[in-house]
Order: sequence, then structure tokens, then C-alpha cells
Amino acid sequence: MKNVFFGLALKYDDGVQTQVAMSGSGTIVEVHKSQAFDKLWYHVGSIDKMNVNWSRSVEYDSGVTPSVAVNRQNRVVEVHKSEWNSGLWYRVGTVTGTQIHWGTSRKYDSGVRPRVAMNDAGVVVEVHESEWNSGLWYHVGRLNGDSVNWAGSQRYDSGGTPSIAINSHGIVVEVHKSEWNNGLWYHVGRVNGNSISWGPSLHYDTGASPSVAVTDDGNVIEVHQSQAAGTLWQRFGKINGDRIDWVGGAVNFDDGATPSVACASNMAIQTHQSENFATLWSSTSLIVDRASWMQDNLAALQDKTLSTLTVGASHDAGMYLGDSFNLFGKTQDLDLHGQLSNGIRYFDLRPLWDGSDFYLYHGSALIKGPKLFVVLEDIRRFLEEGHRELVILKFSHYKDIDDAIYKKMTQMIQHYLERWLYRTLPEGQRLADVSLGSYLARTATVLAVCDGDFPVRNPARGIWVYRDWESPTAAQGDLRVFDQYANTTDYEKMKNDQLTKFANYNGKCKVDPNLPCDQFLLSWTLTPITAVWLYSKEANRNLGAVMAGLKVPNQHDCIPNLLYVDYVEYARATDVAMFQNNVAHFGT
Repeated sequence: MKNVFFGLALKYDDGVQTQVAMSGSGTIVEVHKSQAFDKLWYHVGSIDKMNVNWSRSVEYDSGVTPSVAVNRQNRVVEVHKSEWNSGLWYRVGTVTGTQIHWGTSRKYDSGVRPRVAMNDAGVVVEVHESEWNSGLWYHVGRLNGDSVNWAGSQRYDSGGTPSIAINSHGIVVEVHKSEWNNGLWYHVGRVNGNSISWGPSLHYDTGASPSVAVTDDGNVIEVHQSQAAGTLWQRFGKINGDRIDWVGGAVNFDDGATPSVACASNMAIQTHQSENFATLWSSTSLIVDRASWMQDNLAALQDKTLSTLTVGASHDAGMYLGDSFNLFGKTQDLDLHGQLSNGIRYFDLRPLWDGSDFYLYHGSALIKGPKLFVVLEDIRRFLEEGHRELVILKFSHYKDIDDAIYKKMTQMIQHYLERWLYRTLPEGQRLADVSLGSYLARTATVLAVCDGDFPVRNPARGIWVYRDWESPTAAQGDLRVFDQYANTTDYEKMKNDQLTKFANYNGKCKVDPNLPCDQFLLSWTLTPITAVWLYSKEANRNLGAVMAGLKVPNQHDCIPNLLYVDYVEYARATDVAMFQNNVAHFGT
């Protein structure tokens, strides 16, 4: 099922009261107020894989609470309130390159906190609060040159902080906060001449400062701020008549305040203000079914091999229990089913035998995670749902395991995953020679690879030998991976270390240049003694931007194969990987 996840945002400016819009041609327009004065500014931006290339900030007017809309023809409508009184004003402009050529600023009504949306047919819808009470009002307008022909203002509900979106079919979605409490409410409607035929007002959540976007095929994306803390939440749903079928509940994606959301085609963007400072931040998300991204794009991916494919990879994938702030062993939020559903396809699993059962663990302090059978059950549950995906399970860092216990572990893996384990290689081929189309010819496939000498001494059907690129026994490896982490808590040092290693990576093993190294693991992780979550945030915020600017392939015609991260969803590793595999493009 399609969904969004914005992950952690990057700073792009200083200011407050940000609002964002996106057109079907990929143009992004953002407006905000100066943090110190009632000056209004705009940015023009463009999508660059999972990154946004923002132009410089340009002052265009004075006022407060600006809002903006842009359509495929690069026509822009902006609304705001006067800084002096309750007058509401609008401007029409045209994006040319990184600039907007504006028409005259015109007053159209009175009120507070206006929000505007527009579709490609030039239908403009606006909502605002009354300046006198809790009444909510709307206008329908038609773009006409450098002006809007507005119909009269009509009351439609009571509440506060409304937001509105419209698609090319004239379907309108509106969200607002209750005037009495922290309840959030929505309407679905349809433009009918100069009016909107509204459905009922329906409660959907609690929070503050909601914002909404809608796609032409009826997907709804909503973001809001927590009513009690500086956290940001997202929801995803599908229009069903005059209602929205929400997919699950609200999901936290970042910290911040007063978010705004926009979408077009298969891409969404959110902007927000910092929860503590007058700084502005943005992030993007594909609108995609991550649980089946390989299956859905198999026609384009079928000839790729492990050496030419990029996937999201989970560091210490089993360490998802406990409190991120107090337990240094925790590296993930999602269990294995959740990580698989998020599109992650490579999992670092570290087994420990405690004398009676297998656990996954982390670090020299032997912090225990879940039992191994729980993780294997999660993987089996995902595969039984029918997802035709390639999953790589890498077992290493064994603790208190000998040959007899290792055999017991492989028997457990076989018991849970026998139906999907890859068992037989074509004559003369290695795992990295097999195409994705062959791996997924009939069903999902699991590649279970084990490090160390155990798999050599104790061969088991469907269990393959893993070797690091510099291992003296690399020749034994069924799968050979370049895996060298930076071993630092400094983001810049880690970034430079990993990018330098990738630039120099030549696809050969260190011990014998005649042996091919199958995959490059980009270890986008920091290594603190405690609170991995806090250190992971900067790395995860920057993954999309760094990958957008990375020269791929490198001078040796190699690519980064494994985007290895903590807290995988916040790095948007799957979305980044889809762009690297050329199966995600704006507009598809």
C-alpha cells in the first residue's frame, strides 16, 4: 500500500510561518515571514532525487501568515494578512527560472490565517478564520491574468488554523483545529461553480497547526504539530466519497512546529519551523508502496545483480527494543516486519546464545534485543503476505556460539524460512552473478549469509558464506562485501571517510585483486557509547542530499550497493535507493 515518510529534515533558511506548494511540473515555491520583521520572502526550489535544490530567498511583500499555491503552468497565487489590520491580500505571479514575477498586491477580504490552493485549471480555493470569532470561511476563485476573480466569502464551519488542498478533478480536502480543544477535523468537498459542496466535518486526530495535500488519484497527506510538544506527525489516507480512509494512525517523523505539506504526482514535500528557533527545515518523501518496490519495478530491475543494485541496509537490525535515549544498544525503531515494509532489504543480525535460546545483541556490553525466533517470525510474516522481494540476512559477531550451537541456529533459520531460502546456484556462477529477475522469478527470495568459519566447517542448505573484502579467506566467500566503518562520532569525519572510500573503491578484494568484491557498503553510521538515536540524526538528515550530489558510478564504474543506517526510516534509505536504481523519477 502506498504511503509517505518524510524522515528528518534539512535546514534551508531562517524565518517563521513557512508554507510550501508543489506543481505537477516539479516546481516548488515556499513562502515565509522574516523572524524579526513583517517582511515576506519566497524561495523557488526543484526536486533533485530526494533532495531539494533551493534558490536564494527573495523579499516580495510585507505582512504575516503567508500561503502559496503553484500549478503546472508555473502560475503562482499567494495570500497573506496585513501586518497592520485584518485585511487579507493576494498576489498572482509567474515562476521564471528561480524568480517569481509578481503582479499587484490586492485586498480581497478581511480575516486571519488565510490558506490557498490551486489546480492546473486555474481554480483557486482559499480558507481563513474570521477576525471576530471562530467562524471559518472560504472563497472560490478563477485565475485571470495577474488577478483572481473571487466569488463571495461563504462560511462553512467553526474552528481555527484551517488548511486546504485541491486536485485536478476539483476535489477539495480541508483540515482545521477545533475552537474548543485540540481535536483535528476534516472535510472532503467538490468545487461546484462558485461554491464548494462539502461533506460532513469529521474528527480524525488531536494536535495543532494541521496542513493537508491531495493527489489527483485521491491520496491525502496530512501533517500537524503535537498539541503538547514540539513533535511533527504525518497521516496518509485515500478519499472514499466524502470521507477519508486513513492508513493507520499518525506517525512521528521529526521535531518542529507549524508544518506545511504539498504534493504532486509521486512526490511530497513538507516544510516546518524549528521547535526552538526561527529556522526553517524541509524534507521530501516518495508516495510509493515500499513493501513491494522491487516487485513493482521488476521490469526495470530484472537485469541488475547484487553489484549493480542499491538497497537500504539496517545496522544492528534486531536492536529495536527499549528507549532510544537511555539504551546505547538500540539502533532501530521498527521491528523486522516494519523495516521490511519500509523497503529495507539488507539486515545486519548478531546472534547470541545464552545457554537456552538465541537472542540478537549489540556491543561488548551484550545488550540483548529480541529472541532470534521472533525476528525470523517477523520476516516470515512479511514474506507470507506475498511480497516478491529479495531479502539479504547477514549473520555475524556470534557470541557464545560453537559449531554445535551454530548448527542449531541454521536449523532454526531453515525451519522458519525454508520456502524462500536461495539454495542452488547455476553452474559456474556466484551469488553476485545472478540477476534480480532470476532471484525473483517465482517468489520472494532470502539470501542468508553467515560470516566466519562456521559456514565453511558446517555447510547447510540455503546458508551461504559471507566474507569481508579484506579477509584473508575472501576466496571462500559466496558474497564478498567492502564494509569499513569510520569509527567516529563526528558526522563530517564519517562523511569524508565513507565518500573517500567509495571514490577509491575498485570492486576488487584487498587480499587478492583477482577476486571481485561484490558490494560496497556505505556505512552511514556514527559510533557513540550511548544514545545512538541522537548521533544518528545528522547522518540521516543528510543522506538524501549527499547521495544526490555523489558521483555515481565512481571512477572504477562501481556504485554504493548498501546504504547502511541506524533508524532506517528517518534516513529515507529506501526512497534514496529507488532513485539510485533509476526506478524513482518525479512524475512516475
